[in-house]
Amino acid sequence: MPVGPARGIPDNIPPQYRQFVAEWGMDSHGHSYLTLRELLDYDRTYSVRPGGLLNFKEWATWADNNRAKAPGNYCAAIIGRSIRHVSTGIMEKLPEQYHTLSPGPERVSVLAEHADTDARATWHLPAYAATGFFWAETVPVLLHIARGTSGLDRGRIVFFFNN
Repeated sequence: MPVGPARGIPDNIPPQYRQFVAEWGMDSHGHSYLTLRELLDYDRTYSVRPGGLLNFKEWATWADNNRAKAPGNYCAAIIGRSIRHVSTGIMEKLPEQYHTLSPGPERVSVLAEHADTDARATWHLPAYAATGFFWAETVPVLLHIARGTSGLDRGRIVFFFNN
């Protein structure tokens, strides 16, 4: 969500936040806040393109589902002696090869051979789906707090970015 220019740490911020910022030291920057109304008024239907590394088995399952949603399991990075990173183009061809085989020992062998083969993938999601936990768990609490205090324009979420 674009948040505009940093607004700085508000004067009336609780000491717990200032302590949290102090613990981050120079890595805390871009201090800002959004009111609850700003959070709720923002259009979260636009598409985002998250991504990550998928192993061969996950890639095949994701491709079988027409990539209609995010893969079930992915990671930002993976290293290791047995890990083999391949291009997206190479990974695209492996499931085609895999699906030409009959279910049975040959498929199991291909899965085993490429168990540590990973490639970077991206997918499209609406922003509200990519931030689902925040909207399902955090926003209801903020709304509950706003009912008992001064409302949507005075309640705010305060944040900063880190390196």
